[in-house]
Amino acid sequence: MDRQTQRYYSSNAKTLACRYAMAGQGVIDRYAAVLGSRSKVLDIGCGTGHDFLELLKRGHDAYGADACQAMIDEAKKTVAAAGYSAQGRLFVSALPDLDAFETGEFDAVLCSSVLMHIPEESIFDAVYGLRRVLRTGGTLLLSIPDSRPDVDAVTRRDDEGRLFTELPACKVRLLFERVGFRLEKDEIVPDSLGRPGITWQTFQFARLDEQADRPLNLVESILNRDKKDATYKLALFRALAEIAQTQHHIAIFTTDNQVKIPVAAIAEKWLLYYWPIFASDRFICQKNGESPDSLKPVAIRKPMMALINHYTASGGLAAFHSAWKGKSLAPNVAATLKDVMSKLKETVWTMPVRFAGGGDEFSVFDYDRADKLVSMRADLWRELCLTGSWIQDATILRWAELTERLSKGEVKASTVIDCLLTTPDPKRKVHDAKIYFESLRERRCVWSDKPLMNREFEIDHAIPFSLWRNNDLWNLFAAAPAVNRGKSDRLPRYEVLLASRDRIVETWRGLNEALGSRFAGEAQTLMGREMFEPSNWEGALFSRFVEAFEITATQRGIERWQPDGFVAVPKSITDRPQPGPVYYAIGEERIRPSGICGEASGPKIVAFSEVKQDAFVCYLPIVGSVAAGLPFHGIDTGDLTNVSDLDWIEVPPRMAGKTRFVVRVAGNSMEPDLHVGDHVVFEYHRSPRSEGQIVIANIPEFGLTDFGVETIKRIRGKSDSWIFESANSAYSPIVVPKSDVSHPILGMMIGKL
Repeated sequence: MDRQTQRYYSSNAKTLACRYAMAGQGVIDRYAAVLGSRSKVLDIGCGTGHDFLELLKRGHDAYGADACQAMIDEAKKTVAAAGYSAQGRLFVSALPDLDAFETGEFDAVLCSSVLMHIPEESIFDAVYGLRRVLRTGGTLLLSIPDSRPDVDAVTRRDDEGRLFTELPACKVRLLFERVGFRLEKDEIVPDSLGRPGITWQTFQFARLDEQADRPLNLVESILNRDKKDATYKLALFRALAEIAQTQHHIAIFTTDNQVKIPVAAIAEKWLLYYWPIFASDRFICQKNGESPDSLKPVAIRKPMMALINHYTASGGLAAFHSAWKGKSLAPNVAATLKDVMSKLKETVWTMPVRFAGGGDEFSVFDYDRADKLVSMRADLWRELCLTGSWIQDATILRWAELTERLSKGEVKASTVIDCLLTTPDPKRKVHDAKIYFESLRERRCVWSDKPLMNREFEIDHAIPFSLWRNNDLWNLFAAAPAVNRGKSDRLPRYEVLLASRDRIVETWRGLNEALGSRFAGEAQTLMGREMFEPSNWEGALFSRFVEAFEITATQRGIERWQPDGFVAVPKSITDRPQPGPVYYAIGEERIRPSGICGEASGPKIVAFSEVKQDAFVCYLPIVGSVAAGLPFHGIDTGDLTNVSDLDWIEVPPRMAGKTRFVVRVAGNSMEPDLHVGDHVVFEYHRSPRSEGQIVIANIPEFGLTDFGVETIKRIRGKSDSWIFESANSAYSPIVVPKSDVSHPILGMMIGKL
């Protein structure tokens, strides 16, 4: 939370407690049905406890967090006055870290009137923090201001000095969808305190499985319905998709669900796309009827050829790009480039932007001539952001196929693809960065923190070149050769990035000092509209850096990596006080801290004869005990219906299901995550769904029989092997070739009772 805002809430906690006590219907009332019965819910920014108390009253296993101790103190009074206990349930903890809580701990998260108080540069980290504490399939309830007439449009603060970061609804939706949420419902609601002119936008999101599919229908329909007599439209969509993936912060969101992109950014992409085509020794036509002696070639060919010819004998595109980005163009070349960019921008908006809808002018896009911005509906931009990597590949292929057709087969698609994949900065062109690192007296591996002796280091692309094709200085680091090879084309985990922050920033500062104009320009490209301030840029750049990793990993399903021996700082407080029971009015039952309904002695275990129609509804079979070397029955075939001879255990309805079962942990290899005696719910499944999930493994390496035995482990996959990891450091990982075991698991963990 912004510090000035936090001071306001700390100083006015008592006054606010009285004010909020008068509030009317809130988010919980509107979305009560989606929370489920007795869900474990976290109220982030719980304030003086108004919503937190309502959660307790409705029977939820509720927890609250707020950045201000004074607000937490008032929340405790609010709860106590209503006759409830808040023991072990209220914490001073705030976005983005929420370090008082476990990863995936909650079934639902409430974040009401909080996100707008977080500075712009920390918004993504806050979104990631919300995702971290919410389990897959869980529900996020969010509210942000829709209309705040009391907020100054320039300072973004109200009369009390509170920060209100501008968050248009379409931008918020995209922020969450890019990291694996699906919007279930949104609406505008009146202010619960009845303040005139103030309204709120509420959202219901579901956290998706990381492998969830993304639809391409919207973009596909636009690409298919237009006539295809030139390559401009494909160039437009390729540029927009690339910008959405790597420069999305230049987007301007408006309150009428529109998104605007500077036409200059599109023109810069076109310059790089068309250069190899126009520079080819063989004429490659780019519109119907174009030929070497055509009186009407594509409009951008002639001005671009003036620039291309200047570099034909002096390094070509690579030489131009280096001088361009290094701001070292000769005056006459700079003047030529200015003319080229002017023609590119004009062509972008007068051709594909104007006619992308299949004939009607500006039916899909619009153009603001005064500010030189291309605008589109927010849902189209969202699609470009969510599926941009696929759109880029699709447009390149279609571009090549269209060119072959336009040339009547004289130019093959493969030739065009080679041109379209030409980059101005080849993968290994990291000369400037290498010279800088070699000049240092001492250097350390950015990921492992181990000293790099003499010249024994390699230049690592933090975001692999195969994913972004990016040689910008902010993406280049010194790494130990073994570490660099181990990382390969994988992306460092979020925890690794945070642990390496100081080394990353130190590297950036050195590069900025040594190669200032180039570093600042490339950093500005990543930061977008947020300016690179010479005196204070590190925090904003690191936020965008981390965001780029998480979005790329989520959207493209990239494997995550950590250096050998890496131990993340725990994201939870292991000695967190155990919550007390929630007491209800006479006649209602009591929910105990374990989350299981029943006697105080523990989970209710019964015979099948007592379960009857509640089987798999609120009771699951206990199929046995699991520890390495101890086999159990009832799971090998996946037939979980013939289990009448087993004991059954009561579970929350949200954890029940036809293919689910319970095991009792019998070993300590997963401590502290799981302890001996814990009852854990699993779902029968033969293939891992996500990296690092807890599973029941079944392979020969865990026993002496030909069929193997069962154990609980975390599973990770490499291209050629499965890796089974224990939480207990006393146990070493086990590596199993995929050629030996194609289906290495019997079930995946749903939750602990």
